Amino acid sequence: MTELTSREKAILDILIGIYVATGEPVGSRTISKMDLGLSAATIRNSMADLEEKGYLRQPHTSAGRVPSDKGYRYYVDMLMNLEELAEAVQRSIRNSVERLRAGNTDGLLEQVSKVLADVSHNLGIALGPQFAQGIFERLEVFKLSESKLLMVLSIRSGLIKTMVVEINWAIEDAELEATQRVVNERLSGLTVGEIMASVKERLEFASSGSPKLLRLFANSADYMFRFSSLSDLHMDGTRNFFDQPDFSNERLAGLIGMLEAREQVAYLLSDRTPGTFITIGDEHESPELKNCSLLTSTYSVGNVSGVIGIIGPTRLPYGRLVPLVQYMANLTEEILAHR
Repeated sequence: MTELTSREKAILDILIGIYVATGEPVGSRTISKMDLGLSAATIRNSMADLEEKGYLRQPHTSAGRVPSDKGYRYYVDMLMNLEELAEAVQRSIRNSVERLRAGNTDGLLEQVSKVLADVSHNLGIALGPQFAQGIFERLEVFKLSESKLLMVLSIRSGLIKTMVVEINWAIEDAELEATQRVVNERLSGLTVGEIMASVKERLEFASSGSPKLLRLFANSADYMFRFSSLSDLHMDGTRNFFDQPDFSNERLAGLIGMLEAREQVAYLLSDRTPGTFITIGDEHESPELKNCSLLTSTYSVGNVSGVIGIIGPTRLPYGRLVPLVQYMANLTEEILAHR
């Protein structure tokens, strides 16, 4: 990234602040009123240099300049000042989310996405903990009928998945217990990823348990241990996009279509870098997100992690929203850790 002079940094910083607030291209005369001690002509020359370097662009011949994706990236990495989240806002958020402490994870994350949308006026998103690195604790099997079994898979972080499995053979209670014991002895302590990669080999040649049920478990492990990202994905605030002048009808239709399909969003979130991360405009692979920014922060539950964040136009108040996303991630982690 091309290094900027102190003058160029100051101008870029002020221009982005004005553009984020107004949504209108910014001219040199507007910036000259910001106590930089520079004439409009000097600022105009520096803005031309910033445009030549790729940090600004001019949407119309007679208009002022607006930040490019490269300009936003430089701002986020080098110039952004994080605003402290007001204590009153923190209390309001905590009160809205903590009341779901005793409920299930889905209800909590649904509320997290709603609060993010309401506070940021953009799209709030929350992805539940992903289990690939979760450590399998135990399997419990219960007979519901002669042809149906209830399987309960527990992950060490306290998360559980249940499913009903149909069988077409008779199985005694003692055989069921022996099968459960074999699975737990051979798989407990392994990560979900390790189990999915080696379950057939690990359950082969068991001297006890039901061979048919062990084979069914091994052949179905890809389904049993796949905790769907789509069902764990919570989004709220799509309505906020209609209030954004940054999106044309065509761009908005493509974005809404992608969000409704959900697969791309779940994939994007599950593949995010740990910590707080920002992707801007053309940095996205998805064409529907080329005019958007994605702000995310990860949270942990035991040894598994999830993601919360915001999707909005590239014209975002990053300095205000990054602390919001970080606070929500920390609060989500705190609540899930103490339930």
